[in-house]
Amino acid sequence: MKTNLILIRHGYSTANEADVFAGFYDAELTATGVRQAEKCAAALKDEYIDAVYASDLRRAFRTAEPVAASHGLPLIPEPGMREIFAGEWEGLTFRALAERFPEDVHVWMTDIGNSRCTGGESVKEFSARILSTVDRIAAANAGKTVCIGTHATPIRAVCTAAAGLPAGRMAEIPWVRNASISRFVWEDGVLTAVSVGETAHLGDDETPPLPVTLDPEE
Repeated sequence: MKTNLILIRHGYSTANEADVFAGFYDAELTATGVRQAEKCAAALKDEYIDAVYASDLRRAFRTAEPVAASHGLPLIPEPGMREIFAGEWEGLTFRALAERFPEDVHVWMTDIGNSRCTGGESVKEFSARILSTVDRIAAANAGKTVCIGTHATPIRAVCTAAAGLPAGRMAEIPWVRNASISRFVWEDGVLTAVSVGETAHLGDDETPPLPVTLDPEE
């Protein structure tokens, strides 16, 4: 039986604003991020949604709150949908990371699917966590529509799987922007992308996909 999945990347956070690698670091939404969250809720208010889950990190949880509220649903915290555990990278600026961990950061920037955050999860370990969590949520809500508030790398992991690619080829999949909406169908463990990275609902509150310091061309 099919499950419809709506994945929302968290709104613009204090970590985004400070050009910081967050991981499990529990950053808050900025004022822009709060507006983005409200715009996500407005964009989805007329869609039938059966359940709303979110990473228990504040930036994702706060983004999903207006969606749950607009549908009269409880917001279910789901630690399995957290961003990658970044170990020694957490809370550091991307510029500091490049200076302190140049080799590991170079792999992240150029071959993310085969990278590991120094002292943290590898992308392959992380992808297995995300896909296992998505499978569990989707199977528990078979035949329903579920919204999940999460982060950039989890959505990239789901997109990679939906493209039929192993985690090691994640570099072929682009990042989505803050507060973007991505839609998938899950059936018997198989993911199919319907649309990825919708941002038309954000209007003037659309924010850049990544800090320029993460661009391998810089």
